[in-house]
Amino acid sequence: MAEFTRADIMRKIGTTGRLEMAGKDMAGLDLSGLTMVGADLSYTDLRGADLSGAQLSGASLWSAKAKGANFRGANLVGASLGLADLAGADLRGAQLERADLTGTRLDGADLTDARLRGAWLDTMQRALAIGAPPLRYPARQGPSTCILHEDHMNAPVALRCGDRLEVHLRNEADPAARKPGLARIEGAQILSGSNLPCAVEGPVYVLAFDAVAPGRARMVVERGEGRAPIAFDVLVTP
Repeated sequence: MAEFTRADIMRKIGTTGRLEMAGKDMAGLDLSGLTMVGADLSYTDLRGADLSGAQLSGASLWSAKAKGANFRGANLVGASLGLADLAGADLRGAQLERADLTGTRLDGADLTDARLRGAWLDTMQRALAIGAPPLRYPARQGPSTCILHEDHMNAPVALRCGDRLEVHLRNEADPAARKPGLARIEGAQILSGSNLPCAVEGPVYVLAFDAVAPGRARMVVERGEGRAPIAFDVLVTP
């Protein structure tokens, strides 16, 4: 059940000018026709919500849960919809020019008359959207290794099955902060490996994982006592 009413949202827009609702529960809410340009709706629950005719250009719906939502005729030009769940959504006549649909789930979505010029929509998403068998991914030379350093873990990570993910953390001089970092996967179990350092190189220790199954999840890395954890999204494709 949504935490807010339509009146609450209109009040927030009128007060702040830019809607900040990341991670909130807005499921089933009537947001039709509202002006939410540049809104932050990342990780927001929009399942079954009515956003028909809404002005959402430049908005962030990153990893939003919008299964079955109504975006008919909505303006999503330049919006970020990466890793969002739009399965079964109504996107008829939606303006999606230059929108980022990287990793977006679109199976069963209705994109009739949607405008997609300049949008990033890979072959897998396009195939799912029209119900056709997915095209083959381009040939690749072999598994690759993605290395993430502690100061650069705020962006999503895209891997393919067989790839290796290494998380490099600082080995702090402070003894209270030297405890090895632990990592947990929230969502699909798409990675396997050790959640303890597999190697220590001077001031750095490494957590290593292998991509073993397609899907999406969120990795949370504990960095030791006195330091806030780091969280980022991981998408694994075949």
